[in-house]
Amino acid sequence: MTRVGEEQERLEILRQIVIDLEIQLDYDERVLGEIDSVLGRQPQMRLEDANVRLRGRHLEAIALQVLSEERGVGTEVHYREWFELLRERGHLVAGKAPLNTFLAQINRSSSVESVGKRTGRYRLAA
Repeated sequence: MTRVGEEQERLEILRQIVIDLEIQLDYDERVLGEIDSVLGRQPQMRLEDANVRLRGRHLEAIALQVLSEERGVGTEVHYREWFELLRERGHLVAGKAPLNTFLAQINRSSSVESVGKRTGRYRLAA
């Protein structure tokens, strides 16, 4: 059983590495798109299409809506993946460390429950 537990732990570490790489790739692609926009190789986003940086209860409401639409009630999601779902929809989170701002806000929400201890996984409360 020890070996199986170790393999499960390694698998979770590898999954986290993949999620981190996906986040970095998404960031890199956005930066390249912004560079292309500045250089005139890609159209610039219109000001009215830009989203305001989210914070507080507004961040919570949008995050809950996105998770509900993307995964539904009861489905577990890692907070980094959830944060990326927000970003994929064009939302920006306020703060020097937006991921930390996001995490702090969802931890305050009565509509979200943590799954396990220190797993980083959450789900919408029923």
